[in-house]
Amino acid sequence: MNYEKKLHQKVKKFKRIANKDYPKWSEKHDNGEWEIGLKEFDEMCDVIFEIIEKTSCDEASEQMLDDILFGIARDNESERIAEKLLKHPEWYSLLCKKSLTTGYINAKWQFAGHLKDYNGKDGLHEIIFEFLKVDDEYTERLALQTLAYIYPDKAEQYAIDFWWRDKYKGKDYEDEYQKIMVLHVLNIIQSTELKKYLDLADKTEYYYLKENSEEIRRKLESNI
Repeated sequence: MNYEKKLHQKVKKFKRIANKDYPKWSEKHDNGEWEIGLKEFDEMCDVIFEIIEKTSCDEASEQMLDDILFGIARDNESERIAEKLLKHPEWYSLLCKKSLTTGYINAKWQFAGHLKDYNGKDGLHEIIFEFLKVDDEYTERLALQTLAYIYPDKAEQYAIDFWWRDKYKGKDYEDEYQKIMVLHVLNIIQSTELKKYLDLADKTEYYYLKENSEEIRRKLESNI
């Protein structure tokens, strides 16, 4: 079975129908929910599942890896492929590393988010520090959350840095969402800095940030 050729044909077929039906879709503005009523999406994913289950990642060509990452990026609603990869650590590790060299941002944030559940023994967890600086707000936000679980001793300093940096200042929602994640990370690791940042959140003009601050306070009070 020539899996490289089979998958590439399915990817091209998917792109044709996607470009026809959703001409404005892009990596940054993905149409999403491709799995609803689009058989070309299912066919592409089925081949990827078959490759993961039946072949060794050592046999994968650059073309195959790129096509798999494309499929993962499109599967950003259900995240079925990313979850399947967790049962095949060698594939997960290879594709996780490879994603950082591509423009598939919808694959990057999935790897960043799922890394806390990765059970491989190759030291891959350290790659989370690369995802923390990929210049994509959502990926960085999920990477910070993951950091709280795999390196809680380092999460506090990163969270504080995320709060004070101006990287996403002035954007529609990015700065607010970064700060929301900071609160949740400080809460996850039970940081002594949490109260300080809850107080700072209450003094901002960010509606959802203040709402999250209030929610965290209520939970903390209910656990006393």
